[in-house]
Amino acid sequence: MLNWDQTGRGPHVVLIHGFLGSGKTFDPLSQHLAENFSVTTIDLPGFAGSFDIPIPSTVEDLSGMVVDTIQSIGIDRCAILGHSLGAMISLEISLQRPKLLDKMAIYGGCPDGALTDRFESYDASIEKIRADGFETAASNIVANWFQRGKDDPGYAKTLAAGSQTDADRAIAHIKTWDPWRRRARLGRIETPTLIICGDADRATHPGHSIEMWQRIPDAQLAIVPDTGHAAHLECPAIFNAIVERFLLATPKVKNTAV
Repeated sequence: MLNWDQTGRGPHVVLIHGFLGSGKTFDPLSQHLAENFSVTTIDLPGFAGSFDIPIPSTVEDLSGMVVDTIQSIGIDRCAILGHSLGAMISLEISLQRPKLLDKMAIYGGCPDGALTDRFESYDASIEKIRADGFETAASNIVANWFQRGKDDPGYAKTLAAGSQTDADRAIAHIKTWDPWRRRARLGRIETPTLIICGDADRATHPGHSIEMWQRIPDAQLAIVPDTGHAAHLECPAIFNAIVERFLLATPKVKNTAV
């Protein structure tokens, strides 16, 4: 089982962090949602409290580990929010285990692991980790997530969360992304879905979020202005309000009349 933490009381919400992260990166959102929900954060394998857990070779298998952890905790149904890599995992879960999810928020996500418009290629990130050392490379990667780079107040906290891994584990995660492809299956998603992105996201371009909004049936879209790939830390008040409103809303009844 992956390492997890839980706070609050009410309907279950599970938060899945991204690359070089941990459940702690969601602290502002977790504390906000805990007033109305039971909030569970999970550390992905190779990161933070799950540092010693082997990293699977595919996003599909990684998603299975998250599902196993959710069910081992005793959660039968939940809403899920995934950021970046966590968004891939959440989307995969919605396709493989739709009955587990009440709602889904895809944040800083993509429908296809081959991100040719990322701030740098996957190979370049791997090479920099090897050539420059993990700490230097991680610092530069994290800086690219923020509209204001290293000057953003959330940069240091995010970097500290990402420091709880190493070069081998970071590279192992990067290698799982490119083969993952789900664009052709977006129309099959049945889970009520909210898509969130920052308008200046350099890791997963906002165009990916707009595409998912267009392809996922009845999806909602929120673009947070003047933020990058870390809108939940760059603009927490707005981000938290968007997520809470979505989670508290009664799902729309689909019109099946002919």
